[in-house]
Amino acid sequence: MIYFNTHTFDGFIRDQNLPVTDNPDEALLLVLGAKKVDYPAFGRIKAVYRFGIGTDNIDFEFLRQRSISIHFPGDETKHILYDATASFTVYGILSILYQGAFGDVDAWKKKQRDYVGNKTALVIGTGNIGSRVVEKMNVFMKVNTYDIRTNKPEELGPLVRKADVVTTHIPLNSETERFFDEEKLSWVKGDALIVNTARGGLFDEDALYAKLQTSNCSAFFDVFWQEPYQGKLKELGERFFMTPHSASNTKEFVSAGFREILTVWEELTNA
Repeated sequence: MIYFNTHTFDGFIRDQNLPVTDNPDEALLLVLGAKKVDYPAFGRIKAVYRFGIGTDNIDFEFLRQRSISIHFPGDETKHILYDATASFTVYGILSILYQGAFGDVDAWKKKQRDYVGNKTALVIGTGNIGSRVVEKMNVFMKVNTYDIRTNKPEELGPLVRKADVVTTHIPLNSETERFFDEEKLSWVKGDALIVNTARGGLFDEDALYAKLQTSNCSAFFDVFWQEPYQGKLKELGERFFMTPHSASNTKEFVSAGFREILTVWEELTNA
């Protein structure tokens, strides 16, 4: 039996004669989305397929002790994820920067806007997704980067202070949780756009709320501390623009992931 902790594949499941269960104790294969699960409840699982690249919801110690195999998307599937997420990030940034810029056709009124070519973006984390964001954003504005592999910690503050757009593309772990705390958020320009399509936990929720309340900053988040997100940042309306963790949710990515799930299941049942 297969347990899905994501609704991403609901349409595919309906079209396939797959043995799916809602009971964790019946599952042999656990398909993970971004949500956390209670691993001890899955007493019979033999394999885990993580649909995505984040590992913050994987209990490696539990799986290692029980010799449970872990599967991730293959290279072609990951390429779709990386590129789709980067494009989604850039699209969101430009949508917010150009918000209201097209004028009113009925009244034939124009609205002057800032020239985005004069703006500066800071991409924090230049891995598989961040590097693609850099390449795509370079078309529109100046782009600076910060990565712990190539930068010194003291370089971050000056880079953040200069940025009109700050976008994060780093993994969530014990060292990066609340990476953007009250101090780092104080470095952000008073009218900057803060972007997060990586993990909600990279930001201190209370500190971000205070920053948006006491400045002209806005934020674009696709990931949250709890999902679906019903927290206090919702009350800020357009100042906190939200999308439902959909940055990588393309038809191609989901189709490729489902094919890999079928392969894992076939290997599991034929072993």
